[in-house]
Amino acid sequence: MSQFTTESMSRLIMAGTREQLAATVRVVADLRAIHINDYVGNDEGLSLGKPEDASEDVSRRLTRIRGCAALIEAERQTELMDASDVRSHLSDSIDDMVEASISRFEEIDSKHAEIAQIDETLSVLSQLSPLSLELELMDGYESLTSHVGTVRSFSKARPAIESLGDRILFLSSEVGKQGVVAIFSRNKDADEVHATLGEYDFQPIAIPEGEGKPRELIVTLSERKATLESEIVVLESESESWSAENGGMLFGGLELLERDLTIHTAPVRVAVSEHAFVMDGWVMTRSSEEVSDALSSVCTYVEIEDFEEPAHHGHHHDDAVELPPIAFAPRNHARSFEMLTDVMGRPEYGRVDPTMFMIITYPLFFGMILGDMAYGLAVMGMGAFMWRRFPLDDTMRNASRFLLAIGLSTVIFGYIYGEFAGFEFLPHGHCDIEGIIGVAQCEAAHGHYHWEQAHAPGWISWMTALYPHGGEMHYVLQLKFGAVLAYPFHRVTANLEHLILLTIYMGVAHIMLGLILGFRDIVKAHGWVDAMFEKGSWMFLLVGGFLFSYAFLVKPGHTDTEYVALLDNMFNIGLVLVGIGVLMVMVLLYHYEKMGAVGIPLAILESLGLLPKVVSYVRIFAVGVVGVKIAATGNEMLYEGLAHTLSDLSHAGVLDYVLIPVILIAWLAVQLFALVLGVFSPNIHTVRLHFVEWMMQFYEGSGLPFKPFGFKPGRVEIE
Repeated sequence: MSQFTTESMSRLIMAGTREQLAATVRVVADLRAIHINDYVGNDEGLSLGKPEDASEDVSRRLTRIRGCAALIEAERQTELMDASDVRSHLSDSIDDMVEASISRFEEIDSKHAEIAQIDETLSVLSQLSPLSLELELMDGYESLTSHVGTVRSFSKARPAIESLGDRILFLSSEVGKQGVVAIFSRNKDADEVHATLGEYDFQPIAIPEGEGKPRELIVTLSERKATLESEIVVLESESESWSAENGGMLFGGLELLERDLTIHTAPVRVAVSEHAFVMDGWVMTRSSEEVSDALSSVCTYVEIEDFEEPAHHGHHHDDAVELPPIAFAPRNHARSFEMLTDVMGRPEYGRVDPTMFMIITYPLFFGMILGDMAYGLAVMGMGAFMWRRFPLDDTMRNASRFLLAIGLSTVIFGYIYGEFAGFEFLPHGHCDIEGIIGVAQCEAAHGHYHWEQAHAPGWISWMTALYPHGGEMHYVLQLKFGAVLAYPFHRVTANLEHLILLTIYMGVAHIMLGLILGFRDIVKAHGWVDAMFEKGSWMFLLVGGFLFSYAFLVKPGHTDTEYVALLDNMFNIGLVLVGIGVLMVMVLLYHYEKMGAVGIPLAILESLGLLPKVVSYVRIFAVGVVGVKIAATGNEMLYEGLAHTLSDLSHAGVLDYVLIPVILIAWLAVQLFALVLGVFSPNIHTVRLHFVEWMMQFYEGSGLPFKPFGFKPGRVEIE
């Protein structure tokens, strides 16, 4: 298949003796080209296979290494490790090293736990210390009951305690409004004492274990805590040194053991009998010959058959037909945009893959919205940073490619718009003849084009040298239906209305593209008749609605009789196409969607729903202009104030010198806010235009991803 569809797939069936299963699994893993279908175990004489004997030992080692890896930070790698070196460490000393490392971390945790217990004890002892009473004397009597704790408002509680007279013996200490008391009474008087203390919010203190006065124990425990902390520092230093020296090899060993465990447990996905095994799956058709040659050396039987889509019949596929998993076509630059397709799910087999379209339209929409060279360079910088920071991570590299693509588009549109960091730095011009735009058009009408320099700082205005004639030019291309392309394109001023119109036309074209793709898919799956009603009806509505709306809006005010007659024809054709489209939608809802008679009036409402889909593309203009205005407002309020202050420092006061860094930081904060908003907001709206307005016209993300059995190198090269 082409780049615009997914890979052609073939069904694979292989069989052999039980002795050949282990070798077959390893060949399949090495090929990394076979999607294995898990056996569900419903055939007579067949059952699920069992893991290899080595899996138990590998699983045990893997658990310990995972436990150790969770305690250290993985170091950043710039190249893959040699598998033989990692295997050597796995077979020699890594288990002992892991056990030693885990023991070290467990010792650190134990010491932290002891310190926490000491801190808790010190807190209690600090409360008891003012009583100057040994701990062993505070509790443990047979004939006496002790009440040791705190009371609030000790000055009020003291008279009540003293009123108990010689029935008690008490010691006390007051810290602020809270008091610490130790009261001893005969057992028979304990309830009365407890009731009296309860009136003053008495909170008992658990007496720590030990002997001697609290002040002496505080010194001893503080020394023990200091000793533990110094021991922890030594252990953590040893752990950091060990991690720096062995961390890479540890994570490499973890990756290899995970590969081994996957291979050892792979037989549980295969159908086996007493003497044989059967494995089935899918391969990409272009790799069928390679797969067949490799498996023939280890299997008794190998069959690969190209998958043929069932002929269309009725409105749906036969549910009994098992469709193959979906593999994207091999790509380079477009691979990063496969992430967007995967968000919606893989396309159904044989349907259009939208990835190759999004590599054009997604950066186009994003760049039109953000359209600032400074922010575009910042986005590209983020992409370059991710590319260098994660050289072995496929996901992060795809994300970096994505950022580089949308950042480059933003730089290009920033150049077309003449915008940098919210400043419009290109000269603005206008013709002295009203209604004329463009230098060439003005001169052709024998008018004079006036130029006005933009208010941009010197460190930005030099960029006018990147344009012909220092930016004093305005080329205009008049297109059909009133569309205007200009260079430069002053989107906030001279070309604002043109941008609004262009976004609407882009919406019409984008949705029409989606309908065409959907029409193609339905023709292939169900035939021309179904396609005409399911997608052709909306094409009639879209084209007819466009012609009708254009003629209706443009006709008033025109005096050219020939052009008015053309608009009348356009109006009538559009009206007829809309009528045909509505009737076809009625049939679609009544017959195909099985809605019955209610589908007839509902078709009118459904037809009107196409209008907001087209108008939704106006967000390309609106979101972009709002972003420009935020940055421009910050420039006007803060940067120009800063520039004015710096221009006359000879008369600056103390307050001015204080305000200079404040204003500079505030301006940079506004720019950072505009950048963050510029990264997230255009992405959100561009995603909506693709996922909701466009892909809903043709896309069904019901395909299962093609997941070949095998391994991708993360830290260690493939063996």
